[in-house]
Amino acid sequence: MRRQAPSVEPHDGMEDPMALEAPALLHRLARAHGVQPEYVGQDGSAQTVPDEALVKVLAALGVSVRPDGVAALAEAVEEAETAPWRDVLPPTVAARSGHRLSVPCHVAAGEPVVARVHTEDGRTLEVSVSEPVSEVRLVDGVERERVHVQIPADLAPGWHRLEVTSGSGSTASAVLVCAPTRLGTARPFLERRGWGAAAQGYSVTSADSWGIGDAADMASLAEIVARHGADFLLLHPLHAVEPGPHPADSPYSPVSRRFLSALVVHVPSIPEFADLPATEQAELRSAGSRVQAELERTGRIDRAAVAAVLWPALRRVHEVPRSPEREAAYARFRAEAGPGLDDFALWSVLRLDGDGTGPDLADPAWAPGGVEAERVRVERATDVDLHRWVQWIAAEQLAGVQERARAAGMRMGVMVDLAVGATRETADAWMLGDVLVPTMSVGAPPELFNQLGQDWSQHPWHPRRLAETGYAAFRDMLRTVLRGAGGIRMDHVLGLFRLWWIPEGAGATQGAYVEYDHEAMLAVLTLEAERAGVVVVGEDLGTFEPWVQRRLAEAGVLGTSILWFEQEDGEPTPPERYRRLAMAAVNTHDLPPTAGYLEGVQVDLRERLGLYTVDVAEERRRSAEEVRAFLAAAARRGLLAEADVDVPDASPEVRERQIVALHRLLAQAPSALHSVALVDAVGERRIQNQPGTLQDQYPNWTVPLGDGDGRMVSVEDLADSASAARLFDAVDAELRASVPVGIGVSLHTSPLAQPGRGDAGGMNVYVRQAAVALARRGVRMILLTRAEEPVGPDGARVRMLDAGGQAPPVTVVDLAAGPSAPVAKAELAGLGAEFTRAALDWLASDAVPGGPVLGGADAPPVTFVHGHYWLSGSTAAALARAAHAPYLQTMHTTAAAKMLEDPELREPAARIEAERGIVARADLLVVNSAAEAADLRELLDVPRARTRVLPPGADLETFTPEGAAQWPGAPDDDGALRVLFAGRVQRHKGPHLLVAALGVLRERAGGAGADPGVRLHVNGAVSGDDELDLAGLAAREGVADLVTFSAPVPAPALAAQFRAADVVAMPSASETYGLVALEAQACGTPVLAHRVGGLVYAVLDGVSGRHVTAGTPEAWADALAEILADRAAWAALGPGAVRHAAGHSWEAYADGLLEAVAAVPRRSPMPDA
Repeated sequence: MRRQAPSVEPHDGMEDPMALEAPALLHRLARAHGVQPEYVGQDGSAQTVPDEALVKVLAALGVSVRPDGVAALAEAVEEAETAPWRDVLPPTVAARSGHRLSVPCHVAAGEPVVARVHTEDGRTLEVSVSEPVSEVRLVDGVERERVHVQIPADLAPGWHRLEVTSGSGSTASAVLVCAPTRLGTARPFLERRGWGAAAQGYSVTSADSWGIGDAADMASLAEIVARHGADFLLLHPLHAVEPGPHPADSPYSPVSRRFLSALVVHVPSIPEFADLPATEQAELRSAGSRVQAELERTGRIDRAAVAAVLWPALRRVHEVPRSPEREAAYARFRAEAGPGLDDFALWSVLRLDGDGTGPDLADPAWAPGGVEAERVRVERATDVDLHRWVQWIAAEQLAGVQERARAAGMRMGVMVDLAVGATRETADAWMLGDVLVPTMSVGAPPELFNQLGQDWSQHPWHPRRLAETGYAAFRDMLRTVLRGAGGIRMDHVLGLFRLWWIPEGAGATQGAYVEYDHEAMLAVLTLEAERAGVVVVGEDLGTFEPWVQRRLAEAGVLGTSILWFEQEDGEPTPPERYRRLAMAAVNTHDLPPTAGYLEGVQVDLRERLGLYTVDVAEERRRSAEEVRAFLAAAARRGLLAEADVDVPDASPEVRERQIVALHRLLAQAPSALHSVALVDAVGERRIQNQPGTLQDQYPNWTVPLGDGDGRMVSVEDLADSASAARLFDAVDAELRASVPVGIGVSLHTSPLAQPGRGDAGGMNVYVRQAAVALARRGVRMILLTRAEEPVGPDGARVRMLDAGGQAPPVTVVDLAAGPSAPVAKAELAGLGAEFTRAALDWLASDAVPGGPVLGGADAPPVTFVHGHYWLSGSTAAALARAAHAPYLQTMHTTAAAKMLEDPELREPAARIEAERGIVARADLLVVNSAAEAADLRELLDVPRARTRVLPPGADLETFTPEGAAQWPGAPDDDGALRVLFAGRVQRHKGPHLLVAALGVLRERAGGAGADPGVRLHVNGAVSGDDELDLAGLAAREGVADLVTFSAPVPAPALAAQFRAADVVAMPSASETYGLVALEAQACGTPVLAHRVGGLVYAVLDGVSGRHVTAGTPEAWADALAEILADRAAWAALGPGAVRHAAGHSWEAYADGLLEAVAAVPRRSPMPDA
């Protein structure tokens, strides 16, 4: 739809701030600075942030106001909304390779602009600048206008620089980070699912440990689980901790996220350790053994005791001379780490000075580069080098863990964990300065499992300073963390989009969400992860907006699905409905191990700690019901005996069977990765961490790995554990079961054909998009169609349809049947038997990518066979019978319904008879709307129980309100109403009604030559047997000058036409739904539709468009005249059109189809009639 850009002088079309009351002004000011004054809680309720919290958060961002100061607030709003116009470019621009980007650029009105991109490989690219639009603002007495710099889609991923030079000679530049189109590192696990063990590495020790799990133990652990088929080992955060005598217990409260914890170092594995005298080696080992013995005696990890023996040992080994090769390796490490490593080492020394708290590092003299700090750097060079060297040793040993994990057969290896932030007033705060916000803490608002909210005592990134520094701090941290890893789990990945800021001294409930430029954050993350070859998993639990998960998936970032949280209407979500782009797990480290959760220990613990704000008895009852529901779900699938579902005081044997069953249930989900908590493998009951508590309330992060009775389980014990082997092997076997297959049949038209040509239309889009969505849900999709051109000697041509989102491609097979050319529909029915034989033969052959799916003991299970249109029915039924699979059929349209809507139409008797046979044989008829289901009941006697209404989706990635608008008709139309028809040119689709309606409107306007104010463009090609001549009709109606024509175009170009149109018209005689209507509405264009069939649901009358009740030229002329009379009212339907289309996703369709299939008994269809 054409939209004139509104003038933004002087307030961007918004209400004058001085006309607003203080509360409204405060909220508007907050939004201008990326602070959300309201948010939606986890329970779906709207929450308003207190004014006091908004004021404090704004102050932290450098905006000081009072909540009741109207004049000051209005001035602050004006300044915030004017500020972007002062900058020629934003400081950092994020682009995606494969996508064009339009970057706003503000210059003095009328000044010419030249733009260039300087790429990281040294090239300079000239890029175009759009003509200025009517966006002008008076800034500091100077009129400034907005133009747009066009970043081309073929820009390679990398760190580039965008430079703009104005006519006056002034130059401005921005960091231009270009991300890959999609992070592709997870693709191997989407092609074949993987699993791994999740471990709090510090809690798993061996006979050679020094009181805490170290790199040597982690490597052994990786080798143990790899023997059972594991692909990864997920470890707790290994970030740097306090270098002094009192390191923090929580791995999620580091002093720096960029650098590593010295506590992971296994001293005897350092090569130079072997060069110490034997007596010294023995003394150091003995000291470490004493700490290990104390751990085994107390059952608590004492990090202070570990540090007391570790640091003297490290200092001693650091003194040992290194070989030239080792010295060169250390020099390379220092060069790669850069000055940040030197600063971290210096901070560590300063931290240890004096009484352990060190000098006042907030004093500028002690800041990085300050006089006092630099003096210490020189005077204490040996001490500084010790901490630098420890980082090298830690990184070297963790790289060794990865090497051993991959050598043991893991496809990914080590997955590291990235904490949300660093603890207040520690290394990161000192090194990064104002890139972090010292007066704020990060946390979470109240939610189901933490009803008082959470304060994590970590400083948030400053969004504006991050952008002004080109996200360098974020990039440098990622580069260090990703080095030597195969995967990364990002705790609270939603922090890329927004973080809950809590003012210092306030409770967690008194915070506000602050937004980040998520496109920039994602660009940095995916670019660095792609270059490191690392799989990214985001912990996306908690409070968030629904679109966030979609954006992460588009970027190739896997989400997180937790069994206990996956519920719908109080019942466990069927595994088939889990996200494919996710890592699934039964629990998290913030919940008890599964054995404990089954017993409800979390309720007892929270009650004892006073963490509940709800009735405890009710919570205990709810927990027990939840547990029973999940165990019953496992039992229904044959994974657990019914007798093991209700066992109040379960024996260890029963509890183990329950744990295995729940993990097997989870492993039936299509999720790319499955994580098995190590605590579940040994029957541990105790929680590692209880959020919202301090160490004097609960021993968070200090509990060593133990069995159900709390006895320590060592690395050696785990290697010999029969229970661990049973769980690991059960999960591995479940995941390695054959991937389910879905077969779609479309005999008469290929799903890859261009809609609008021949017999290709909405059904082609339907079959294609449905298959893509099902592939993304873990189904191996095969689509069979008849070849219309010569194929190979094996009688088939195989093409792979990219399913996007890293999902495996859909296999599209053109099978030889009849002539190698298009054939009229009337003749296709006679080719059904030949097509069926070809399909049966090909599906049983070795030509099938991935192996045969029919015949043979190794053939995978066929989940369903889905026939599309009546011509495919007999083939689909035969394939379903051969595969012993449910037979689904979507008619798309029936002869009976078409003849009812169009009395002049006569359909062949063969079709009518075939359709009656199809509806009798099909196990399930998948229909687009309730109207189609009613037609099947009333016209073909189909029982309600054998239909399932699944509205189709829309490609919401291609069809969006944003993007190019390109009207295909005459450009000079004097502001006339632009009406677009897109589809096949045949009487049934009704384009002739629109041409005739123009004749009526011209006659009403005064006859020949009069301008009725409407232009019609027809995008489509003649289809069917009626040879509809629209150009001849236009000439006869005297409106040839008002109608233009073009051939069908691909989806992106069609979306541009939809955006340029004022009206998209659908005058069809009947439609089971109408995908064109959904696609047009998704672009923001209201639709004028004939009130028939599924169009009643595809277009909401008065909300996303309007209905025309009669199929006559006069009725359509009346409807267009009504729009002409009040074009503003029609245009106002645009937002409603977008919202309505957004409710139609192919993902929801795929979920509904799989759910429907699961309810169909597996039986062979009835014999062909």
